[in-house]
Amino acid sequence: MSELINTIKNLSHKVSEDYLIFGKDMNDSLVTLYQEGEIENAEILKRICEQANQNVYLALFHNPDTDKSNIKFDLADFKKVSEIANESEEAMKDYNTPPKDFRSNLEIAVMPDATNTDDTAKVAELRNSVEYRQVLRNFLSRVESMKTAECNCAENAFDSMAKDAEALVANGESIGDISKIATRFVRENIGGNFVKVAECYNEIYNELLKTRPKMKCGFTKISSQKINDKSAILAPVRDFSHSIAKIAGLTEMEENIKKALELFDKGIHGNISFKAKKA
Repeated sequence: MSELINTIKNLSHKVSEDYLIFGKDMNDSLVTLYQEGEIENAEILKRICEQANQNVYLALFHNPDTDKSNIKFDLADFKKVSEIANESEEAMKDYNTPPKDFRSNLEIAVMPDATNTDDTAKVAELRNSVEYRQVLRNFLSRVESMKTAECNCAENAFDSMAKDAEALVANGESIGDISKIATRFVRENIGGNFVKVAECYNEIYNELLKTRPKMKCGFTKISSQKINDKSAILAPVRDFSHSIAKIAGLTEMEENIKKALELFDKGIHGNISFKAKKA
């Protein structure tokens, strides 16, 4: 029991310390630890989340610069981490699972005549098709996992964009200027997806209206001046744009793999049906 307590204590300390010192998202840290086998089960994960949140809260509370009446930070979310970890486990399970219909369906439905070389050749070809189809299925699982991870990155980048915009607006900056600068930055330095960035800031604007109806919205000469590409404010904009591009590419890849799998399914099942009738 003492070993388990130490494990929870040490891992929660690591997660909270990485958040406080390096700004690393606690959920990302927990997913990594879970995938690497450092966290054995959901119950331990839950306790580490609770302990890590407590560690961060206490550290902020004892920080003299913290407003103790309004302590806010990104919580370690047990449900969110569990969902991501489960998706990853399912993907790896699919990756390591042998073809479902290779022995059970193929071997029973297709009984080649040992004296018929043509029949044997067709069965060998069919087996190759089944094996290659499984390779495609494994590849699809990997692509889906990468897409899920990239969607999480896009969401995190959007959250950072929203927080930065809120802070700048509170400081008297115009949401119009913020949006225009971000859109210009993407269009001039990255190329595509600047429309998506503009749509994000429109969503951020609508959300800010609920609490800041009198915020500045117009464009000033600031938004037309030269952009500092190294600005920390533009980092999440860059990350968001890159993630959107990756998601688009992965989605196209996913659709093409699914189309290829449909062709393999038709060919394989049609061949099995023909052989079964012949048998």
